[in-house]
Amino acid sequence: MTADLVHLLRKQYELYPRLQIQDAVKLLYQNEFGPGHMLASEADSLLRLQAECSGLNACREMPVFEDIGNGLCRLHLAALKDTGISLTTVNRFFVHTANSFAGNVDSFEEKLTVFGRCCREKLLPFAEAAAAAWVRDYQQQGYPAVSHSNIFRETYAPAYRVVKAVFRDFFPLFCNLDRLLRDQDQVTVAIDGPCGAGKSTLADLLQAVYDCNILHMDDFFMPAAMKTEERLQEPGGNVDYERFYQEALAKLTQNRPFRYRPFNCASQSLGAEIAVTPKPLNIIEGAYSLHPALADAYDLQVFLDIEAQEQSQRILKRNGPEMHKRFISQWIPLENKYFQALKIKDQCDLVF
Repeated sequence: MTADLVHLLRKQYELYPRLQIQDAVKLLYQNEFGPGHMLASEADSLLRLQAECSGLNACREMPVFEDIGNGLCRLHLAALKDTGISLTTVNRFFVHTANSFAGNVDSFEEKLTVFGRCCREKLLPFAEAAAAAWVRDYQQQGYPAVSHSNIFRETYAPAYRVVKAVFRDFFPLFCNLDRLLRDQDQVTVAIDGPCGAGKSTLADLLQAVYDCNILHMDDFFMPAAMKTEERLQEPGGNVDYERFYQEALAKLTQNRPFRYRPFNCASQSLGAEIAVTPKPLNIIEGAYSLHPALADAYDLQVFLDIEAQEQSQRILKRNGPEMHKRFISQWIPLENKYFQALKIKDQCDLVF
């Protein structure tokens, strides 16, 4: 932690040479506790965001995101013009971060100690005694939320929201979704890619931001009784894409409610019916979701990739040694055959 924190503090001073002790401590506070101290309600937060943005001058030269460590970023509001992102979505980034991120005082105090060391070793331009006195007074107050100094505000006019770095990582996807949702009544998105790449995690993140449906291709795997040698020789034949199209995707494209029964691989049987009403945004996640028999139905095609070694480690941690062997020997080769033979990644709008 120490080396990363020293680098973060020094980088902050390089970016903002008029940084004050108060601003450095604010950075550490945000790094540890995120933005939760600012949140009253989602509606109030959105009104505040809209009011703040209405008075800003756009700055295309400013980066949208500034890393502040610990999986968090500052999202600069003046840089949002022409990105296509809506303020409602930005506000949901902020709300989700505030509601799901927590720090602790012990860790924060360790970071303040690192800050003091940086001052002592002259890695920052603050006198050690002045920094120590400021932190002692701050501690006596019980470590409240910190505002930027007047000097920082007058010099840099900060206007940002602290959000999880994952929103930076997938920012092009959110921008594309907001553009599509502005132009269309209904948007259907496929997220394909190797097992362990994070497709389900990304779908869950999208659902935290948007009111959307998520359908899982795992619910439409091919029953063992139907896995003939001929079928398994077919790239993408490991999934029952015919059933998925007939029972789900065709109904989505027609904006019709439907029901389907998810396939359980362990029991080799169909589960209880799931009822789905199409929403403005509908996410299909899972390997084989971009099979050629399905691809034309999507408004946006997304591919998540992963290195083989990282994939193996994730699957071992997630599924255990026995299932890991089956993934390596059976399921991953079938996926790779599908990706390569049908050039799935090449046809996607976005690749992460």
